[in-house]
Amino acid sequence: MSRIAIPVLPTIPIVTLRICIALAAIALAASASHAQTRHPSRGRPITPALAEATFDSAWSVIDHTLWDTTVANTLWRQARADLRPRALRARTAEELRDVMEEMVGRLPYSHFEVIAGEVSDSLSAAPAGRGDAGMEVRLVGGRYLVTRVEPGGPAAAAGVRPGWVVDAVGTRTARRILELVGQVPAAKEARGRQLYAWIAMTGALKGPPGTRLRVRFLDGADRPVTRELALREPAGAMTEKFGNLPTLAITWDSRRVRAADGTTAGVIRFNYWMPVVMARLNAAVDSLRDTDGMIVDLRGNLGGLGLMASGFAGHFLDRVDTLGVMRTRTTTLYLVSNPRRVDTQARPVRPYAGPLAVLTDAMTGSTSEFFAGGLQQLGRVRVFGEPSAAAALPALAVKLPDGDVLLHAVADFTGKTGKRFEGIGVTPDLAAPPTRAALLAGHDPALDAALAWIAETRRSRASAR
Repeated sequence: MSRIAIPVLPTIPIVTLRICIALAAIALAASASHAQTRHPSRGRPITPALAEATFDSAWSVIDHTLWDTTVANTLWRQARADLRPRALRARTAEELRDVMEEMVGRLPYSHFEVIAGEVSDSLSAAPAGRGDAGMEVRLVGGRYLVTRVEPGGPAAAAGVRPGWVVDAVGTRTARRILELVGQVPAAKEARGRQLYAWIAMTGALKGPPGTRLRVRFLDGADRPVTRELALREPAGAMTEKFGNLPTLAITWDSRRVRAADGTTAGVIRFNYWMPVVMARLNAAVDSLRDTDGMIVDLRGNLGGLGLMASGFAGHFLDRVDTLGVMRTRTTTLYLVSNPRRVDTQARPVRPYAGPLAVLTDAMTGSTSEFFAGGLQQLGRVRVFGEPSAAAALPALAVKLPDGDVLLHAVADFTGKTGKRFEGIGVTPDLAAPPTRAALLAGHDPALDAALAWIAETRRSRASAR
């Protein structure tokens, strides 16, 4: 087996293409039958030759790239024998996609999905609904809680407060949205439900910039409160188109916070690991080098390009080290991180040596798990918040002959110590989930816990001098 020190494979964000299916399903379910909900192309005919070429292409791509040869030689070959006759009998795009979804569903891994071509194409266009409400929501205790309100944003201007419950957006009630989420198979598991509930409500709270969105909340006393939110371009927003992924709206922010005892911490948060954000991340680290600690907030960060995790980690490691190992069918790829010894102005610096915290939740996936879990296994970070998405496989997306998109994992991934994140996730060193009481009191439990740890570390280091 050959060994390659520099990984070249991207890890596709775990839900980026699955969002295509989930959002399409949720949107269509409001006005269509369940069958139409799952497949907007139900009536499109397909020829036997095209059905055969599409099925064989998808099966062959996975057969040649699946790293687990035991699964490839048993389960995967049996799937072809069982399902190919049904694929050849398919007469519509939906019938064929049903068969192929069953085929990839037999694999015991994430990152295998068949995406309707028309859904992928529509979401690949420049996003028209990027207008942002300036707040974040999470499903907590079966209700949508506002977990963060951006200072100066539309929600803040309307008087919305963390801890409020989102009860309805326009004519869509939160209850109905959650009923529709329940139709997504991956939402049956607790983390999956939290993830897809977040996807659905995040989508409902977006629209063209300038749109006025009517939202009904329950305030801290559970009294109904209706607010009109004037959607705007999200702060710090950028876009990036990568391969067959939809165009991604990428947001990021960096700031410094101060605790009551004077402890300072730099907080960096962004939602995708994509090249367009890298220069800003580097500059943020430079601007925050004088803080007592740094916090990388990866809550809601779905993943991105795997190589970026090792590049960014170099800001925090003083020696060459490995975040983890990708194993493909033919190669072993090491996610090597090299210390960053110059800043963005080419001036000599040492990698940041202060305490480093990472915040995670059920929306922390793929490359974010590489970064958080890899550095956790190296003993360089403490993780706060909730367990991550447990979906950490490098994947590629390819067009099939019928125009659909096949998302398929091409490698396994383990941290340096051999621990897998797939199906397990990154476990916080200190669990700090959001609660309504804490949010209403103006607290962010994960951020507060990380800041308290940095303050404690600062005191310990001061007393040791």
